[in-house]
Amino acid sequence: MGGVPPGISSRSALEAVPVIYLEKPDLNQLMREDAENETMGVPERMGVSSAAGYTSDNSGSWEIISGRRVWRLQIDMPDAVGIGLYFSGFNLHEDALMYIYSADYSHVIGAFSSQNNHPSGLFATEIVKGSRIIIEYSEPLSYNKKPDFTISEVLYVYRSMLFPGDNPSREVVSGACQVNTACAEGDNWRDHIKSVVRIRIKNGFAAYWCTGTLLNNAAIDFEPLVLTADHCARNGSGGYSNADDLLQWIFYFQYELPDCNGGATPQNKTLTGAVKLSSSTPLLNNGSDFYLVLLNDDIPPSYEAFYAGWDISGASSPSGVGIHHPSGDYKKISTYRTPLTNDQWGTNPGTHYKVVWSSTTNGHGTTEGGSSGSPIFSDKGRVIGQLTGGESGCYNLTGPDFYGKMSYSWTSNGTHDSLRLQPWLDPINSGISFINGAHNDKQAFARFLADTNVVALGNSLNFTDISMGNPISWKWIFEGGDPAMSTQRDPGPVRYDRLGNYSVTLIVTNEFGTDSLVREDFIFVVPRIYPNPASDFFYVLTGSQISEKCNIRVSDAQGRTVFDESVSQSMGGFYKVPCGNWPSGVYVVRVTGSDFSHTGKLFKISL
Repeated sequence: MGGVPPGISSRSALEAVPVIYLEKPDLNQLMREDAENETMGVPERMGVSSAAGYTSDNSGSWEIISGRRVWRLQIDMPDAVGIGLYFSGFNLHEDALMYIYSADYSHVIGAFSSQNNHPSGLFATEIVKGSRIIIEYSEPLSYNKKPDFTISEVLYVYRSMLFPGDNPSREVVSGACQVNTACAEGDNWRDHIKSVVRIRIKNGFAAYWCTGTLLNNAAIDFEPLVLTADHCARNGSGGYSNADDLLQWIFYFQYELPDCNGGATPQNKTLTGAVKLSSSTPLLNNGSDFYLVLLNDDIPPSYEAFYAGWDISGASSPSGVGIHHPSGDYKKISTYRTPLTNDQWGTNPGTHYKVVWSSTTNGHGTTEGGSSGSPIFSDKGRVIGQLTGGESGCYNLTGPDFYGKMSYSWTSNGTHDSLRLQPWLDPINSGISFINGAHNDKQAFARFLADTNVVALGNSLNFTDISMGNPISWKWIFEGGDPAMSTQRDPGPVRYDRLGNYSVTLIVTNEFGTDSLVREDFIFVVPRIYPNPASDFFYVLTGSQISEKCNIRVSDAQGRTVFDESVSQSMGGFYKVPCGNWPSGVYVVRVTGSDFSHTGKLFKISL
């Protein structure tokens, strides 16, 4: 929200403000634990928190500053890189403001206000630089109720990190081989870079760095969906972040440097809190290691967020990039120029892609702790997986890394919606296998539905445009259909007279641009069985224009074969099957030719 705290603007002295001194954790023990956890697939821990319970009743002091009633409290933690706060009962009234700043006034965050209230009462702040911070709450003099907030935990940050205003040339957080996204390696990925976020994970009394991706969905409704890794929500003891922890995760947008070699570090753009939608949690390391959350808040336009596209076809990619926050550092980009290969992380085959990174002009990007959950983009610019882990690093430039496949995460980790990506990324059940990324603006997005995608030979169906962005023109291309093209908004009927699988293309245009959608093999044209119901005979129509063999097998409801012949079709592709002496009931008809196979139902009636 910005602004200047009354205590700073009035230069009110801090000497009289009470200080709470908290003990420094055993850093040697924390480092030993971190070294052990590194081999167990646990995200990179960056801080630990301690229970607090500080309120305006039991700590701090009040005074009148600049015409407002102001409460302040100092918290001191020896040798801390920075300090973060977790709140419960956070329910500021509309005229109240809260700031948190370093003791030297060099780093200020806030103002926090009633806009930061959540029904749960939970809230978390960014990390403030240094080993001593001041919490400053102010309200109008006319307000006569007690402030409604409790500082429930204080986070001690012990891992090196950068803060707004720091000069990164003097302090390196990640390895020297890493490549800033501002470098030329990122020139073809400017939009995609804006989809990647740094995540400060809360899991009990520990905090971790991970990376996530803001994803588009098939409905193009710009729900703030973020994909990261399942192991990012898991600690060294195997416990997962609970619902309250998730409400205090912090997501950093545009956390990147402006120049290839550094530049002035920007102010943070963050959102706090999310709810879990689905994950591969039950399979642990034997699944595709995905974790999907929905942010509590819509993303402000000033964040210039990009909603990344995705591809669930499972096809390999010959080249592309990974974009990530190694060790919680500013955003980096790693490049691969050799095709991804199918691999696995646990015992289930085909769950992961394996990648080996390539040297580029400005370095040799790899991954590190904190990169977990970050996306790997295909050569088409679509997310195809998220990072589980691997052997790469600035110390091992050619070590492989492993990314859980989105194609596996789609439906293969389990049958419930909480174990799959499909219900959340394709909420309209469009059946598409990929979408492109987009900004939340006024551009057009091509989308359509059909009456069905399985049509009997010689039959017709209708198409419905459901495109976003109020298109003003449409161009349809119907492979194998009659007509083959249309410029109507909702074309139909479109007739199909040849067996096979056919694609449908829609191109839409509005005043801001053009978008297209190609759904490969979308229409399945199958043999036609008629009349149905039948009494004395029925025809099997395949539409073949040459005399060729096909097999017709008919089974009754008990699975007994009542007709099984390899027949020569007449010109025009039809064959007459007698059924007058069959009992009434339901029969299964299977028709197999040289390049098709179809199973359908026949209803036999007696007249």
